[in-house]
Amino acid sequence: MPFSTLIVLPLFILTITLASFFKQKKWQLLTIVLMTVIIVMELTSIYFSGGFIDYQFYVNLNVNDIIEGLFIFKLQAVLVIVVFLGLVLIISKLANLFRNKCRLLWRLSFAVIAIASISYHNGPISRLYEIYQVTCAPNATFEQALQTLNMNDYVAKSQLKSQKGKNIIVLSLESFEQGFLDFADITPNLRQLKQQYTFFPNMPMSAGSTWTTASMYTYMTGVPFLIGEHSTSPLKNANSTKLVTLGDVLKQAGYQTRYVMAGPEFASIGHTAEVVGMQVVSEKNYPDKYPNAPFGLYDKDILDIAEQQIQEMKNNDKPFALFVSTVSTHAPNGFNDERMTSVISPKHDNMSFVAASLDYNLGQFINHLKEQGLLDNTVFYIFPDHLMMGAGTETVKKLSEKERKLYLLTNANSDDLQKSSNQTIYQIDLPRMILNGAQIKTNAKFLTDYLIDENFDKKQFIEQHKSNIATLNNAAQEQK
Repeated sequence: MPFSTLIVLPLFILTITLASFFKQKKWQLLTIVLMTVIIVMELTSIYFSGGFIDYQFYVNLNVNDIIEGLFIFKLQAVLVIVVFLGLVLIISKLANLFRNKCRLLWRLSFAVIAIASISYHNGPISRLYEIYQVTCAPNATFEQALQTLNMNDYVAKSQLKSQKGKNIIVLSLESFEQGFLDFADITPNLRQLKQQYTFFPNMPMSAGSTWTTASMYTYMTGVPFLIGEHSTSPLKNANSTKLVTLGDVLKQAGYQTRYVMAGPEFASIGHTAEVVGMQVVSEKNYPDKYPNAPFGLYDKDILDIAEQQIQEMKNNDKPFALFVSTVSTHAPNGFNDERMTSVISPKHDNMSFVAASLDYNLGQFINHLKEQGLLDNTVFYIFPDHLMMGAGTETVKKLSEKERKLYLLTNANSDDLQKSSNQTIYQIDLPRMILNGAQIKTNAKFLTDYLIDENFDKKQFIEQHKSNIATLNNAAQEQK
């Protein structure tokens, strides 16, 4: 159980105390219901992300994501309802008892103590203030927003110059954090690739890049997905961005660019991919060809489509860049593909089986690239989109036995990457590293290019500049 679950105690006391101030039953019940909603939401956030309600929780608090969440987390949804009703009943009884047995001064004291106990840095109140900082970030022009982050010589899209290099394949793996690579029976292929190619083990997850869509937006633009607007569906009204993206650089250099994913509706990833200039390829392009699966496709079929797209693009007289997002290892237990039972031995839980299946299919995919001779002029990049969610699952318990981090695995030359594998890298570094590794020459500049001091803590920089980053992302939106 995460230490942060203790938040329920001061909130529990605060709810009882506040409810005890009301004589009328309707006001008392209203207070209890509202405060219990907050308690349950905090516990839900802790379960999924290991932390208090923050901007990530706020962004995913929309009808589509809630419906998707109910589909994936059926047992957890039932548990939430049971806990909510149970707390309302218990708190109602204790509030009346508190009112009758405890003097007003004592009740006020308890309320003050409870509020003080959650008013620490990175605590619940601090995280709510973060939501306020991001959603209420000041409006500015795009040029003004760049200046607030000292990005004064940012290259506009109209000024962009690029020269082609090698082909590119980017594989973003759903929740497949570094801890999975510790288990030889689950990830033999990735462990072998880790020994064979360049592996960056020091890649912490940063604010604004902690869920699927946010991670993709970050590695496409080099800017964390913090949006200064009162919306739980950011970018829904945008059709492009003024930020220079990987897609812009690649297209200017003459690349074919496509993004393969299970289903465009999943976490709004399809729309966001289109905003950053990607052509989306999904199950919608292959009706009735693949088995029905959660979110549209199993990972086996996603990678099969990726192979077809590569074959199609390599036959053209142009370089290509293919981006792929997997989905089957989604929390809490993953989505089991029964076809994999013929090649994967039984595991002690479903997530382990699904993880081993992804590793096997990745191994097959990389072997296919080798057999086709594509790796001679193609660089691949493999990394998780974010850490595994679900603080209460057995999988996360195992992964939490050591420091939890992301990673980058690539066949790009270390000299081209301009990074050594023992260096700490960040999610905002990815677009620069992807271009460097592919030997693409460009005058494009990303946020990371302005944070060049040795050993600069870019994660801390993001934490300290959330409002400015939100202003930039909001100013960059080009509306429909």
